[in-house]
Amino acid sequence: MREERKQERSQLFTLRVWVEDVGDGRTELRGTLKHILTGETHHFRDWQTLIQCLEALYPVKTPAQLP
Repeated sequence: MREERKQERSQLFTLRVWVEDVGDGRTELRGTLKHILTGETHHFRDWQTLIQCLEALYPVKTPAQLP
């Protein structure tokens, strides 16, 4: 039981981040976030979208919401 609870609170992701040249001396942040267990992949172009992707894949519960 204890191991099941630990797995629910722990997730494994890969994160790839790079800067892409978009021309005229401009660059943009790019990245992918992949949830290892499900294979679900999200692409992002800014830090806020990365955070939103993480929150969608792994919603954080407050202590009162935990079992």
